[in-house]
Amino acid sequence: MLWTCWGEDWRARTTPGSVQRTVTAGLDGGGKILLHDSGCTSAPGSWRTTLGALPRLLDTCEQRGLRVGTLRDHRM
Repeated sequence: MLWTCWGEDWRARTTPGSVQRTVTAGLDGGGKILLHDSGCTSAPGSWRTTLGALPRLLDTCEQRGLRVGTLRDHRM
């Protein structure tokens, strides 16, 4: 599975704001966003940055009229 945009959320100096800006710069309908939920291959604690960015990302999607769902629900 390939993604259409990512948050670069695995980096040590990433912030929730930078994740949101990076993702939304390439965000379009029908896309897949890559985010990380663990630190096993990321900077220690980077999952907290991802978690902090989620409300911002969801708000942006809502403002743009985009529906958020799971990969399973995504039409291939």
